[in-house]
Amino acid sequence: MSAYYDLYETPSPDGKKGKKSLHARICPKSTYTKKEFVKHVSMFQHLPKNVIGAALDACIDELCDLLANGNIVELGELGFFSTSLKCLRETDDEKKKIRSESVQFQNVHLRISSTFRKNIRRAMTLERIHSTTKKKKGKETTEEARKELLVLFLKQNVCINKSEYIQLTGLTRHAAIDELNKFIRQGFLRRRGMGRATVYVRQEETASQEDTSNGTDKQTL
Repeated sequence: MSAYYDLYETPSPDGKKGKKSLHARICPKSTYTKKEFVKHVSMFQHLPKNVIGAALDACIDELCDLLANGNIVELGELGFFSTSLKCLRETDDEKKKIRSESVQFQNVHLRISSTFRKNIRRAMTLERIHSTTKKKKGKETTEEARKELLVLFLKQNVCINKSEYIQLTGLTRHAAIDELNKFIRQGFLRRRGMGRATVYVRQEETASQEDTSNGTDKQTL
């Protein structure tokens, strides 16, 4: 049995073009549910499924309680579980106290032990495949060509978000955001909304809609 992998282009953080390096990434064969995992352990370790399931549930419950009480938990060769926090408001002055309401749980971290890593390294056999989910390498496009694609998209959909522009142009996330911001500075686009709800619309159409709205108001008055 082998673990399958494929090679992917490593995006440039600044969106620069040119020859890019490749990195290897595992192509998962499947995702094991808890029920399937318990069945797998029972089959290969010769233990009753109900005992494994109950023990797993008990371990998860106790792990949650121990972490919630501010402990670090070691689970044998697997490694150490710990928690991290976040402050809802920033400060660089220790004298300015941050109330407990402004501090919240952020995430659970697992620091894998070196023994567990070595065991996986010894057991893993890698085999190269061509992933069917990997994006095919397309032709390089110019900014003007991407702008024409954007115009057509906005005619059909009125607005576009970052993810849609990345999919439309094939740019990296950083390059796509930079280009959208450039179109805003050029007066071609206008940003609407905030955070994940941010979308981009044509500047001309937005101004036209506002003029029409203002004219209607004046006539009403």
